[in-house]
Amino acid sequence: MGGALIETEARRLRDEATAEKARKTALRMLKSGKLTFEEIAEYSELSVEEVKQLEAQLAEPQTV
Repeated sequence: MGGALIETEARRLRDEATAEKARKTALRMLKSGKLTFEEIAEYSELSVEEVKQLEAQLAEPQTV
């Protein structure tokens, strides 16, 4: 039982890391201003909606 739980947790952590990397990649592409939402979604493997949400986050004022 413990082995399966560890594998499940490892898979969850891997998936989270992969998703975070995709978001960071998409943010860099958005900042470049050279690609469409559709192109960014294709290259980052995010949905167009997720890319648009990231773009909206970029437009928000940053608080430190």
